[in-house]
Amino acid sequence: MSRPSAASLSAGQPCRRAVRRGLGVALVVLALLLPAAAAEATLTFAGVAVDAETARADERLREYLRARDGLRFDPRDLDHGAAVDLLVGWDARRQGPLLARVTPFVYLAAEMLGANLEVVATAVSPRGPDSTRLSHLVVRRGAGLPTADPEALLRWLRARPEPARFVYPHKFSTSGYVLPAAFFQRAGVVTGPGPNGPEQRHTFIRAEQPSGGRSPAELVALVREGRAEFTAVWDAVRARFADDPELLFIPLPFPAPNDLLVLASGADRSVRDRITAGVRAMRAGEIGVGDTLRWQDFNAAPEARRALATLRRQTRGGPPAVPIRIRGPAGGDLPPDPVLLEAARQAVLLAGTEFTLYDEDFHKHFDVLWTLRRAHDDAVVLTSEYPDFGLPPQEFHLSHRRDDPESLVARLEDCLANRMHRLREVWSFDDRTPTVLRDVRFALPPGTRLPAVRVVWNDPANNDRAVGSPFVTEVAAGDFHAFRLKAEGFPRRGDGARLDLDPLGSTAYRVALVRPVPDTFLFRLGTSLVLVLAVLAAVLALWTLVRGSGGAPRR
Repeated sequence: MSRPSAASLSAGQPCRRAVRRGLGVALVVLALLLPAAAAEATLTFAGVAVDAETARADERLREYLRARDGLRFDPRDLDHGAAVDLLVGWDARRQGPLLARVTPFVYLAAEMLGANLEVVATAVSPRGPDSTRLSHLVVRRGAGLPTADPEALLRWLRARPEPARFVYPHKFSTSGYVLPAAFFQRAGVVTGPGPNGPEQRHTFIRAEQPSGGRSPAELVALVREGRAEFTAVWDAVRARFADDPELLFIPLPFPAPNDLLVLASGADRSVRDRITAGVRAMRAGEIGVGDTLRWQDFNAAPEARRALATLRRQTRGGPPAVPIRIRGPAGGDLPPDPVLLEAARQAVLLAGTEFTLYDEDFHKHFDVLWTLRRAHDDAVVLTSEYPDFGLPPQEFHLSHRRDDPESLVARLEDCLANRMHRLREVWSFDDRTPTVLRDVRFALPPGTRLPAVRVVWNDPANNDRAVGSPFVTEVAAGDFHAFRLKAEGFPRRGDGARLDLDPLGSTAYRVALVRPVPDTFLFRLGTSLVLVLAVLAAVLALWTLVRGSGGAPRR
């Protein structure tokens, strides 16, 4: 094979140099275009519609990020409930990046329901402390309240024969509803028809959300005009009316963080970095509208982080205690075998669930009835009944090591945690879809029928309640975070559009989460093997019987 000549090699060099120059130019152009393309990315910006000032502050934030980083926005103003729905249902990989300015409880409610969000900033107010806020109850000075003290307000509410009317903007409003509700629940104040009296356990009020989507300032006007006895607002609204001689503001002792800037997880990391960098570069007064002076990196706001964590604990809570009464095999009031009784008590105490031991000197009612009997020396039969729900009893056959109470405790504990039905209340903050916040290991597929009851609480601490007749509801959807039920059977308000569920009320709705029967390949295989072995045992017994009936052999 002949080698290329020197002339041909030298002739090809200009061509190769031209190709390299062309590639270099293309790379430079591409490098210049990529940031420009990123800058052209459009973010959906969702803001919880609170009032006109907040909307202007949102627009000022968008203008700042647009001018500094070239970010473009598709703005949406939503009410509290619609904002929660948007955050829960958003898929950043499919729908693009979502940036939202939300109130604290809107963020926490979305988090409870499964939204995957990152808090990137908190608002800084011109007040002090600048990253948290208080809720203030607002009453007319002429209503007879002597001082701006929460305890004085409680005494004033108890002294009123007719329940005072409390107006709020939305159940997801942090300062307008959630913080007052936490205060009222601790003090035994509930919504109800009344009247109030000195011997009553509870103090009744009428909590109402006026129609038409009233702003906090408009609710204050209702109080000033005498059309409502009181409402609740945050510091910025209080500041607008601070010089009004007709109004009295009563601060509540629970701080909450200011509004939050959250980003839906799954968005391009560069978008998150640019927003964070923009927040960190903000000068004092960069927003300067209403109660928002500027935005601050959430990681650099320890007071806001602590207030949010406290609010999360206050509002998430846990299921009410479920007392279990334990009896022996003869029924009635007879206790079981002392060894079985002690094992059952230890299992309930060690299981770490909502189940607790029924104490007849403390609890007014029990929710679960256990019957324990021995099958033989190393086996126990446990029957678990749920009297309020009309469910068939659950029966568990538990084997354990003979003369080993620790083994029996472990089997009973496993039964509590992994095999028994569970009782949960419908989340009363959602008045559109009956929802049970999920904290159990088992799933409930759509179409699962569950018994539910209406419960009127006198005192949840000692299980003092009145229970209505059970009705059947059905799972509409479910995931790791919540079971959503069909609305049939649950009451609606007068407008017919919203469910009549009230976090401040003494009425709740309880659902029995009925464990589904296992339907796996191994379960079916095991069932089939048991049936086959039973048939073989029957055949063997019959063969033995027939063979033995032939009598003794002849000599």
